[in-house]
This record gives sequence, structure tokens and C-alpha cells, in this order.
Amino acid sequence: MLSSWIIPSILFALTASIILNLVYLFLYLTERHRFLFFWLLSWFFQMFFLSGELIRSFFESIEFVEVAVHCADLLRGYFLLAGCFLFSKKEMPKLVYPVFGAGIVWVFLEEIYFPGSYIASLPIYTIVGGAHVYSGILFLRVPSLRYKGNLIAGWNFILWGIHILDYPVLRPIPEFAIAGFLLSGFFRISSAISILLIYFEWSRETEFKLDSLYKKIIDTSQEGIWIIDKFGNTTFANNKIGELYGMRPEEMLGKNLLDLVEEDRRDSVRKRLEDRKRGLTEISEYDFVNKKGEKKFAIASANPLYDDVGNYDGSLAMIVDVTSFKLIQEKLKESERQISTIISNISGIVYRCKNDPPRWTMEYISEGCLQLTGYSPAEFVEDKILDFGDIILPEDRAEVESGVSSGVEKQVPYQITYRIRKKDGTIQWCFEQGVGIFDSDGALLGLEGVIIDYSLPKKAEELISNSLREKELLLREIHHRVKNYMQVLSSLIGLQSEYATDQNARKVLEDSQNRIASMAMIHETLYSKSVESRTFLPDYIRKLIANLIRFFESDEKNFLIEIECDSIMLNQSILIPLGLILNELITNSMKHAFPKIENPKKLRVEFGLDREGFARLRVTDNGPGRTADSQPKKDSLGTELIQLLTHQLKGKTSETNGPEGYSVTIRFPLVQK
Repeated sequence: MLSSWIIPSILFALTASIILNLVYLFLYLTERHRFLFFWLLSWFFQMFFLSGELIRSFFESIEFVEVAVHCADLLRGYFLLAGCFLFSKKEMPKLVYPVFGAGIVWVFLEEIYFPGSYIASLPIYTIVGGAHVYSGILFLRVPSLRYKGNLIAGWNFILWGIHILDYPVLRPIPEFAIAGFLLSGFFRISSAISILLIYFEWSRETEFKLDSLYKKIIDTSQEGIWIIDKFGNTTFANNKIGELYGMRPEEMLGKNLLDLVEEDRRDSVRKRLEDRKRGLTEISEYDFVNKKGEKKFAIASANPLYDDVGNYDGSLAMIVDVTSFKLIQEKLKESERQISTIISNISGIVYRCKNDPPRWTMEYISEGCLQLTGYSPAEFVEDKILDFGDIILPEDRAEVESGVSSGVEKQVPYQITYRIRKKDGTIQWCFEQGVGIFDSDGALLGLEGVIIDYSLPKKAEELISNSLREKELLLREIHHRVKNYMQVLSSLIGLQSEYATDQNARKVLEDSQNRIASMAMIHETLYSKSVESRTFLPDYIRKLIANLIRFFESDEKNFLIEIECDSIMLNQSILIPLGLILNELITNSMKHAFPKIENPKKLRVEFGLDREGFARLRVTDNGPGRTADSQPKKDSLGTELIQLLTHQLKGKTSETNGPEGYSVTIRFPLVQK
């Protein structure tokens, strides 16, 4: 028998559900949050579920009502859980979808195979109860530093979810069904109220966070914020505006704007306030002296403020301190003025042009253009009548293009000299130094540089060149004459040696003749060569060896001669002693080494720098060299001469016997003090 209390208990729960539906509908339409919409759907399906229960209380079991009630219960559990996930800003687990889908399928299977069985609906209410318990856990995990409504809602949903699990057991018993509906009505009301409490707490906390954020923005803003009321009194000023005006923001509150500005600016400020009252906005730039006596520059953006009914209620100004920018701007202007003055007074051209040979179109050219070319800058740029390339002499244009192209390609400065034809027809020598200008991607933007008058340096260059040429001719003539005198002297000594009957005397005369001949060869080589060792020494050594081979009546085919010289510039004061040393060392090889060995006779001469920067001359032959028993001839003039000349060069002599033969090394500094 149906208890008379079941219908009132259902009506109680249904009435609460209808009221809550209206509340959530109002909140959603007002706030438009998605989680409110999902909770609204949850309460709607709860209302649908209770309506089905009411129908089931009046009538016997109806199949489609049973299916609709169970589906509505599943859907309200799903939307409740989905709303909680949205509220807590978490992603809903993918497992939720198949679980609720399986619940819907079970609703139809239950009606087919277990019609009217409350126990068969246990899986459905396990899902619905689980959704409520999970929602309660989500609410308990909602972080809140200021409010505790989430604790109430969390435990309320957990207890309600546990209560839902007993529905299949208690619903068939009327006495328990009454208590169940009343208890579920209580849970519905308390859950709805606790969710509303959470929502309002969440709204207040969000508002608090926004206020805190706005305060941080205002306090840390690099712009000064100044608000005045409709009477011009200050109602708000942030720290930046206080720094700008040299006073604490608290000191500005309540003071009239006109009292805070300089007396000479009050009329213009008063006019601007009238403009605000008329609804006009303005961006203005001004300068003033603050309370600390500092001159400041500022840009202000002023806007009118209105109350709720649209009446003028004051003004808001956003003020930016641009003092540092103004100072930099003034310095830049002064720097530009100085650069302009310097460029204007340069006796030459400062330019920027396109890299478009052979035209060289000018984009900027300084005032010095008139003095150097006879043309005004305007004739190359603004009132263009010709390009700069037009005044370069045709025979110099290829060289100019080549010099510029080489510098641009290597991205290094270029230096070129060329001639131009001035406006009056005269020829002018110019020196140009410039560089290619590139953007961040490496693309060439143009050329910038300086062109100056090169007439005087060119004349000086020609004078120096002529003077050097004359000096070189004079030096060649001196070397030529010294060589001739020495050859005459060598010939006289040679004639004298033929009449000498004493062999020792004859030997001395012949040695002297060879030494004089070696010095003559030095002057002869200097007459036609530079003093660069790689050019001078090989030529001299070959002549010296050829002369000594002829003197000792040997066959040049029997000799294997190697000469290796590094490129070193030699002072002429070194060449005479160096030539004599070579003569003595090679003569020693001819006299004492080669007569004792079979052909081929090897002679190697090396000249270069060692690691310490000293010059090193080495003469090596493949003779037997000195043995341990060999004694140097104390009265040998050649040996004494080598020692004296080495001492003159501030050098040292060393001898070695090795697999390659006998070597003598002379080591001396290149710079002679």
C-alpha cells in the first residue's frame, strides 16, 4: 500500500528542485559561466527525475517513465560532475564518458530483462552516487585561502552520493522511501545552497584577486595615474605621480589640481579642465619644476570620467615622465649640430651614395662639394643635373669601380685615388676612403665615405719619386764606378802575380785578386739588383762560384751546387763583409775539400733566419772536413779574415762534421748597432 507521506516528500523535493532551477537559471543568464550552465542542466534533470517519481507514485509501473527516470538520474549525475570539473579548471577523465554511456545502455537492458526490479537498477545508482562522491572530492580539493564553503559542499555531496547508493534497496519499502525522499530533498537544498555559497565565495575571491592585481598594476606602473573629482580635487595619485611631482601621494589627496601646479600654468590647466567637462580628451606635452626644484618633462593623456547616469564626475590623467628622453633628445640635437658643423668645415666631401657604377648616384653630399668640384650639393642631389661618376675621368673609372667592388665584396674599407674634371674644366686629384653599409641580413644599402683634395700629396709623391729615381741612378753609378776601379785593381794584381817568382808571394797576390774580385762582384750585383736576400744572394753566389771554378781551373760540370735563401732585406753595410766571408768559405772548399774527393763535388749555401731572429749563413761541402788531428793554420789569412769579418758583424762561427759533409755556420744579428 502506498504511504500517504511519499507524495508530499516527493513534492517537497520537487519544489526545492524547481526553485533551485530558477536560481541557477538567473545566475547563468547573469554571469554566463559554463560551469553554471552545466549545474543548471543537472538540476533540470533532477527535476525531471522527481517528476517521474511523482508519476510512478500515482500510477502503476510505466515502461517509458521507468526508462526516463533512470536516464534523467544518470544525466543529472553527469552534468553535476562535468560542472565541478569546469569549476575546478581540471580536465574530466576520459573514463567518465564510457561509464555513463554504459549506464544509459544498462537502463534499456534492465527494462527489457528485469522490468520493475529495483535491485537491477543498482549499477545505475552506483554510477550516479559515484558521480556525487567524486564531485564532493573535487570541491574539497578546490584551493581557497579566504573561504571554507568548499568543505561544506564537498562533504554534503559525499554523504548524498552514499545515500543515493541505498535507493534500489529502500525505494520499494514505503516507510523507508518517505525518509529517503525527505533526506534527498534536504541534500538537494543543502547541496544547492552550498554550491551557491562556493560560487559567491569564488566570485568574492576573484574580485579580491582582481583588486590586488589592479593595485599591483597601479603601484608598479611606469605611468603616473592622477584622478580628480568634478571640483578638481585629487581623489587618487599613485607612487609614480608622487615621484614625478616630488611629493608623497598622500600629500596630494584632497588638494586641488590648481594648487599643485605652477602659477604661470594655472590658466592653461583651468582651460583644460573646462575641456574635460565638455567631454574632450587630450594628449599634451609640458614641462614644470617639481617640489624638489627638479625640472621635469611629461606627456599627459587626460580623459573625462562620468557617473552612472552620465554626468561629469571628474577626470583621469595618465602621465609619463619623459625627462630622460628629453635630455637624450637635447644631447642628440647638440651632437647633430656638432657633426653638421664639423662636416660643413671639412675641406672635402662627406657622402652617401648608391653602389651603381659608373653613375655613383649621391643620396647625401656635404657642402665641401662646392670647393672640391665646383658643383653645389644640390646639383648632385635635389636639383640633380649629373651624377658624381660623370665628373670622374673616363680613364680612371675602371680603377675606381674595381677598388670599390673589392672593398664591398670583402666588407672592408676601400681607398682609391683618381682624377675628376671640375666645373671650370680643370683636373683635380682626389683621394677617397669609404665603406659599404649593410643591413642585418647582409644586403648592401649603399656606400659612405670621404673624398678629399689629393693634389698636394700627389705633387709631393711625384717629387719624392723623382728624387728617389735620381738617387737610385746616382747610387748605381757609384756602384758601377767602384766595380770598375776594383776590376782594374784586380787586373793589375793579376799582372803583377805573373811576374812574381816566389810561389808564396804569387799565392798571396792571387788570393788578394780573388778577394777584390768578390767585392767587385758585390758592387756589380748591387748595380742591377735590390738588397733583398732572395734576389741578391743567389745571383752573387753563382757568379762567385763560377769565378772561383775558373780560377782553380775546374770543370763546372763536376759540381752539384745548391743555393737556398730566405727573403730578407739586407743593409748594405752587411753585404761587403758577407760577400767576403762567402768568398773565403767557398775558396776553402775549392782549395782543401774538393781536391781530396771524386766527382760530383757538392756545395750547398744556405741563408735565412733562425728561431731567435738571427741571420744564419751556412756553407756545406762533401769534403772530408777537419779530423780530430787537424790543427788550424794560425798564419792563414783566410781564417783570420773570416774571424775578423764575423766579429765585425757581431756574430759567431761554428763548424760541424756530419753525414752530409763539412759545414761552417756564421750566425749574426741583422740589426747592426
